[in-house]
Formats: sequence, C-alpha cells, structure tokens
Amino acid sequence: MSTHHPAPSPVYLGPAARDGGPGNKPIRRIVIHSTVSPCQRGGARNIARYFATTDRFASAHYVVDPGEVVQVVYDSTIAYHAPPNSGSLGVEMCEVPSQDLARWAEPNRSEMLDRTAQLVAELCLAYGVPVAHRGPIGLRLGRRGITTHANVGKAWGQTDHWDPGAWPRRDFMRAVRRYRRALRKARRRARKGN
Repeated sequence: MSTHHPAPSPVYLGPAARDGGPGNKPIRRIVIHSTVSPCQRGGARNIARYFATTDRFASAHYVVDPGEVVQVVYDSTIAYHAPPNSGSLGVEMCEVPSQDLARWAEPNRSEMLDRTAQLVAELCLAYGVPVAHRGPIGLRLGRRGITTHANVGKAWGQTDHWDPGAWPRRDFMRAVRRYRRALRKARRRARKGN
C-alpha cells in the first residue's frame, strides 16, 4: 500500500461468498458500477448481504448508497466485478443504470454520487491512482485511473455490462479532485500539529 494516505475503513460486511483470492496488487484502476437496485438508504447493506450469499461469481470491494459506504471485500483480495479483476477495486453505486442523465439530479442519487466521489478520492490517495478518467484505449494501454464497468467491458470484451449508463462523469471527477485536495490539506495540517 502507498504511504500517501490511509485506505478508507468503512463498515466491513464481508466476506463475499465469491472472490478471486489474495494478491490484488498493485491497484491500477478503480471501477465504478451500478447495482441495478433502488437508490435508497440501506441499499448498500442489502447488496452486501447479496454478495455474501450468492452462488454467482459476483462481488465488489465497496457498495455505496445515499447514506453509507460499506466494504464487502478487502482491497488486497480480488473481487469478481469487471474482468479482468486483478489490480482493480470495484465500487458499486446503489442505483438502476439508464441513459437518462437527469436522474442524477434526484437528491438520493446526488448524495450517493458525492459519497462515492469522497470514497474514490480516498482510494486514489491510498494507492497512488491518478484522478484521471480512463476509457477503453487507456485501459488497454495499462494507464492507471478511474473507469466504469462499461469501459472495462469495451476494453477487454469479458463482460457486456454497460453500467453506470449515462452519468455526470466530469462533475464526478471534479468532486473527486476537490475531496483529494481537502484530504491532502487535512493530512498536512495533522502533520504540522504533531
């Protein structure tokens, strides 16, 4: 793990019933997903229960709803979220994907997206992942950064998922950068206080 910043430590509700075992390093990409479930408080815990009990090869590291982030698979373990899975962290947002960009203006989705941006900023700092969006070509070239399940599928053809559908990527990336700056500033202040 990088010494840039500690990894986030939300409530752990794992382990998932299925994972790919240890050795999920180095972390090269953070993959944003949609769960295909309602965007509501308590949704993250519902998805965590699903991952803990499913017979399907499905799991993710983090699940986010409007009120909470939970962890289901430890960062050092390979989760089954968007193959190829090694070297990636899966972040599931509780919502049903669509091509309707206006859905993100709903208060629940807006809160969840902001909570997701904060989590992703922490992950980027912890693992030295650049706050840069990566499309299929960048992924195939091995560039590190933030991407979506849809882009991973287009890059390697191992999945046909298209989540999160239409989403405010530029606003999201700006929010991740804003949270990253705030976290760095807080860390500098803490060091000066010691």
